Amino acid sequence: MNSFKLITLTGCFLLLTAASKAASTISFDGSFQVGKGLLTNLANASGTVTNGMKWGIIVSTTDTSFSGSGLSYDAYAGGTSTAGFLSYGGSSTDDYFIPGTTTVDSSGLTEGDFVTTGGNGGIVDPLTVPYLLGVNQGDPFMIVWFSSNTSAAGDKYGVLPDVTFSLPADGTLLDDSYATAFVGTDPVRTASNTFQNPTLA
Repeated sequence: MNSFKLITLTGCFLLLTAASKAASTISFDGSFQVGKGLLTNLANASGTVTNGMKWGIIVSTTDTSFSGSGLSYDAYAGGTSTAGFLSYGGSSTDDYFIPGTTTVDSSGLTEGDFVTTGGNGGIVDPLTVPYLLGVNQGDPFMIVWFSSNTSAAGDKYGVLPDVTFSLPADGTLLDDSYATAFVGTDPVRTASNTFQNPTLA
């Protein structure tokens, strides 16, 4: 009888543990860490570095590429605050959008060289990535930001891929290793891509 109770409790504990590790938290902010930088200079469609733009990541859930290189997704009815799969040319893709917060002024932060400071159009907030709907460790992703915080046909957005952008292990609390891609002064990155009217396949 006691053995049966012990097994039952242990099984419940394992289920709870697995559920608690159904996400990771990632960061692109390496402020004050030696050899790491800050992601800044994200700009709107006019090339003006801007605070208050919504951003997030797009995860390729089944392969290593993004439909149309991520440059002309169809209008996304979910908007910039709702997670979901994107379409391209009227067809569903395996590219899954996960919303973040907004770009900010990071001028109060200093990079790991203790010389380069941040600036406008920065990403300093961590992002929680739920591991569901095919999102898993090792999946490649790219950063996306929205010029007018909308995702209708004709609206502009930008994407930023990097070879270091793959999701960390399930249950990771924080991973700032991506910050090595942003050492030094970042170039201005303009939201130059356009959401399309979907073309029925």
